[in-house]
Amino acid sequence: MRVSESHFQTVIRVKDFQVKRAQRELAVITVNRAQEEGTLTSLEERQSTAMSDAVRRLKTKAVNLQTSHAFIQSLSRQIQRQEEKVQAIITQEEGKRGELLEKSQSKHMIEIIDLRRKEEQEKEQERKAQRVIDILAQRIKSEL
Repeated sequence: MRVSESHFQTVIRVKDFQVKRAQRELAVITVNRAQEEGTLTSLEERQSTAMSDAVRRLKTKAVNLQTSHAFIQSLSRQIQRQEEKVQAIITQEEGKRGELLEKSQSKHMIEIIDLRRKEEQEKEQERKAQRVIDILAQRIKSEL
C-alpha cells in the first residue's frame, strides 16, 4: 500500500505542532518553577530575618517571644509547603521534557521515513526512465 505524499506531510505537520506545543508548555512550567523558587527563597529569607530578630531580642517579653516563635513556625510550614510545590513542579517539568523528547524523536522518525519514501520514488522514476530509454534504443537499433 502506497502512502500519499500529503499523508506524510500532514503527519509531520501534526508532529511539529505537538513538539511546539510541548515546548510552550515546558516554557510555562519553567517560568512557574522560577516563580515558585523565588517565593521559597523569599520565605526562607523572612524566616532567617525573623530568627535573627528573635535572637537579638532575647530580653523581650514572653508574649513577644511566643509571637516570634509562632511566626517562625508558620514560616517553617509555609517553606515546607513551598518546597513540596517546587518539587511537584520539578517532577512535572521532567515529565514534560520526556514528552518533548519523545515527540521530537517521533517527528524525526516520520521525516526519515518520508525522506526514504521520496528517495525510493526517485529511484523508481529513474528505473522507469531508463527502461523507456532502453526500449527506444532497441527500436532505433532494430530499424537500422
